Amino acid sequence: MEKYYIAVLSATDNLGNQSIKHLINFFGSAEAAWHAERVDLEKSKLRSRAVDSLIKFRQENPEAVEKLIDFCDEKNIGVCSIVDKDYPPILKEISTPPAVFYYRGILEPLAERIAIVGTRNYTRYGEKVAFSISRDLAEAGLTVVSGAARGIDTFAHRGAMKTGRTVAVIGGGIALTFSRERRNFFDEIADSGIVMTEFKPSMVPNKNTFPTRNRIIAGLSRGVVVVEAAKKSGALITSSFAGEYGRDVFSIPGNVDARMSVGCNELIRDGATLIKNAQDVLEFYNLEAKIQHENNFESAKKIELDENEKRILDAIPLGEPITLDEILMKVDDIPVDEISGIMLQLEIKKCVTEDAGNYFRQDNL
Repeated sequence: MEKYYIAVLSATDNLGNQSIKHLINFFGSAEAAWHAERVDLEKSKLRSRAVDSLIKFRQENPEAVEKLIDFCDEKNIGVCSIVDKDYPPILKEISTPPAVFYYRGILEPLAERIAIVGTRNYTRYGEKVAFSISRDLAEAGLTVVSGAARGIDTFAHRGAMKTGRTVAVIGGGIALTFSRERRNFFDEIADSGIVMTEFKPSMVPNKNTFPTRNRIIAGLSRGVVVVEAAKKSGALITSSFAGEYGRDVFSIPGNVDARMSVGCNELIRDGATLIKNAQDVLEFYNLEAKIQHENNFESAKKIELDENEKRILDAIPLGEPITLDEILMKVDDIPVDEISGIMLQLEIKKCVTEDAGNYFRQDNL
């Protein structure tokens, strides 16, 4: 029960992780803190604004704990608090570990994790690198952590799911309603990995939740790989947390004129370890693993494709489903009546697979 009391304290306005830790230490448990009288809360030296918020929240939600338990049971959502034995030990090392987090999937608190992050405004280069490095690290037994955003994060998760496990740390509540595409994406991750967040289930993301999320990505991981990042990319916030927490920072180099590689190149200039592929990361940690896939997508190059087949394949993001209509918009100069035949040839050559609902994804990796 203690973890649920910690969770409702975390859902209270003006009560942060440090305040919750203080209350637990003062009262002996989160349950005792939740039921404490105002005079005792004031004796604890909790800020007056936090005391007012807790009293108000408790009055308005007298059955908050019971309702939370019922909600999590109904939605199959797990709750893990910092006092639980399955709380990841590495996450406790950071300066402000989350007092509690919600999750869907299978917790592996002792897993070896590497974060792979980058921009939403990715290039084809970044897409390929994120997918292949994640796939190969997961195949080698590491768990890939990322932020579940569109772009590089998504390709990192997709690559890892090809061969192993991934952890998605989201910047909002776990019970939010997403588009069918994203909902299916999170379901896929939870089937073999974890979707997690420290925010209360109904929390709507905002500009402040993502930097908060980024510290958990860094905190869960031995190292952080930045694949593509513009000068002010959020991925650089994650790498900054990594440096603060004593984690290793790796960076993928890019063209000096490429806007989406400015952040990565500057990280390397400032001391981040330059890497080209997953093998570089494994060697850095003295981990022996045979990568079954060929790097730099040489295997894909061995498949003979004509010009239109190559163009359509390039229009389909790696690992990310796309509708036929979206493909048509990207290659609008290819006659519509030829598209179906080309798609069939790509399926025969095992470059593309069709999912339910007429979604297509690359499958030659």
